[in-house]
Amino acid sequence: MKETAAVFINPVPGGAGINEATAYQPLGLAYMAAALEREGFVCAIVDANVPVLSDDAVLERLPPSARLVGLHLDSFTYDAVKRLAPRIRARCPGAAVALGGALPTAAPEMALSEIACDGVVRGEGEHAVVALMRNLASGRPAFDRSVSGACFLEKGSDAPVKNPVTRITDLDGLPFPAYHLLPPFTAYKRWIRASPSAPLITSRGCAYDCSFCSKDIFERRVTHRSAANVLDEIDLLVKKYGIRQLDILDDNFIFDRARAEAVFDGLIARGYELAVNLQGGVRSELVDGLLLDKMKRAGVYKLAFGIESADETVLKLARKRLDLGRLEKAARLAKRKGFLVCGFFIVGLPGETEEGFNRTLEFARRLDLDVANFCMATPFVGTELYRLIEKNGRFLIDTRRNISSGFYGGRAFFEYGGMTAGAVAARYRRAYREFYSFGKKLRLFLNIRSLDELLWFWNIWLMLFKKDSDEKQGKATESDEK
Repeated sequence: MKETAAVFINPVPGGAGINEATAYQPLGLAYMAAALEREGFVCAIVDANVPVLSDDAVLERLPPSARLVGLHLDSFTYDAVKRLAPRIRARCPGAAVALGGALPTAAPEMALSEIACDGVVRGEGEHAVVALMRNLASGRPAFDRSVSGACFLEKGSDAPVKNPVTRITDLDGLPFPAYHLLPPFTAYKRWIRASPSAPLITSRGCAYDCSFCSKDIFERRVTHRSAANVLDEIDLLVKKYGIRQLDILDDNFIFDRARAEAVFDGLIARGYELAVNLQGGVRSELVDGLLLDKMKRAGVYKLAFGIESADETVLKLARKRLDLGRLEKAARLAKRKGFLVCGFFIVGLPGETEEGFNRTLEFARRLDLDVANFCMATPFVGTELYRLIEKNGRFLIDTRRNISSGFYGGRAFFEYGGMTAGAVAARYRRAYREFYSFGKKLRLFLNIRSLDELLWFWNIWLMLFKKDSDEKQGKATESDEK
């Protein structure tokens, strides 16, 4: 039996305000493991989120003989990765430790200098990890100038080498994710109408230019898998793993309408009767009655729109190209055709005023959305929003390193212009309190179609109740101190 050559770790995010009711499979790690398996290397994945594992439990799962250990790193897992990295070196002394993910992609020098690792990989990782393992198998250092997106220190130098990133343009040439290395599909939590459920990514990148999203690597270029390739993976998921729901996580699945329709046509022809959730969001200007009818026949039951704000000033500053009138028509049409319709909103973007926020909240109520997801504006490093706050605002939380309060923690990450942290936090609390009326909650309850759905909603309400209790306790403590 071959020894495990590479192990990929998905750490547990830290901080309050993390959506603990939702945990998706780490598809990025599963894609990299599949790329290595195709080269003949034996791999393992440790998903510390399912079930939630302590650092000691993660380390126990690492074979001491591993040659490469890769860790996913973002602003919510910084503390966990920083704790784990030196202990991994002690556990696996012959292994190269590599970091990948959103944070090392945006701030590679910081990650390299602050975390015990041999190097970081920026951008897509499939080709890079193959190059790393080939180097190790040949007795060379893992990181050299041939590895796409690598940032590392050469021997005897204090200045990091920063290799250019080569985009992967042929996504059909990648193997399907190594699902067999992950926990069972039923172990993952989210809004599930039909179990087991699987996530699916069919494209990479976004053609739009919103200030709160990073464009450092993907810029505005989108790469797509072919409809045939997507349908082949769906066939695998259904026939091998018994999948009954698909959660499509693309930034905008219907951006290439012809390709999206070909996938829908394939689903209709196969007759799988899957529940399809367009979780990642769709652009309203691409939605019309004909497309919605085809989506319905293909099994799509829920779709989401990225709205962010109903204030034109905020949308302009955020570079969010959105026709609010067209969006309203698309959302209402989808509702009439029987879809569950969700909207994503961001509270506290630059330019938001009390009056503008009131317009946004009224807009959300007027659309009669089934679900409105309000999250705090977060200036991640590498985004235009981060650079704007760095230049003209004031950070209240260091969003480069571990963010102690998640999207749903109710804490403002920055102050900008005349906005105060207290005002933004108050708007966030109002958004959930006023949107989710008793009638709205009742309609959601009556729309539940499975035990998994019921459990997900129960966990969400518990999370929101705990948040409200924590806020009230915090206010009471502040009052006592005064």
